[in-house]
Amino acid sequence: MKLLPLFPAILLLLRGAHAQGGETDFATEMTESTFKLFNPVSTATCFLVQRHPVEAVLYVVTAAHVLEKASGDKMVLVLRDPRPDGTYQRHDHDVEIRRDGKPVWTRHPQEDVGVLRLADPLPVPSPALPFSRLADDETISPKLLHIGSPVLVLTYPTRFEANEAGFPIARQGIVASHPVLPPSRHHTFIADFTTFDGDSGGPVFVEGSRHHPLVVGIVLAQFRHDETVRLEYEERTIHHPLGLGTVLQARFVRETIDLAAKAAVPAKPN
Repeated sequence: MKLLPLFPAILLLLRGAHAQGGETDFATEMTESTFKLFNPVSTATCFLVQRHPVEAVLYVVTAAHVLEKASGDKMVLVLRDPRPDGTYQRHDHDVEIRRDGKPVWTRHPQEDVGVLRLADPLPVPSPALPFSRLADDETISPKLLHIGSPVLVLTYPTRFEANEAGFPIARQGIVASHPVLPPSRHHTFIADFTTFDGDSGGPVFVEGSRHHPLVVGIVLAQFRHDETVRLEYEERTIHHPLGLGTVLQARFVRETIDLAAKAAVPAKPN
């Protein structure tokens, strides 16, 4: 069995439903904060987070291997411009991931999660998830997350988009491994859902307090069984997807966002 990274396979807090004059459910709120991130050699899923409600700074969250594999200095963040009639206009926006060959994003010291800090306003209103919607050891409980419990996943499997506006695809699964908690001890868990290239960085979430989403992790990789078939004049390898994915606990997303914010603070003069 091999564990494979998912590649080739993201100014103000603005909820899309609010822009259309109404409230929204937890899955819609998460969907409106989730975006496609790609360049010619790397495609993935990301979501936007706002660390403080009074700050215009946003953070793009995805898997670190997505940013590491991407070629060049930029990736495309597929934004969606909401219109008064309830439709959305796709807006491809370049974001800088390297400058002079050096990464401008932050990687967690041990885990496969990367965060890109966006200090400049985005060209269209783009909803971001409040930092409090990321689970940690205190906000997640065995009642919400345990073996067999349902989870929702938003991704762009094999680059596929739900529509011309660029919305992600929603899928459901269950937690397939035990134990799951606490996150500080069990950094990843296995979820039972079919994974594809392009899923990396996708949020895995449940319904949290007051009908808001609670992100419990991000998709990192897929499991498959590789079978080698040897014939007299031919040898081939057959890949059998197992329909399982590795999920990194959201605690480490929180830590990486904090590191990105800290890195942006100028050092005080001596």
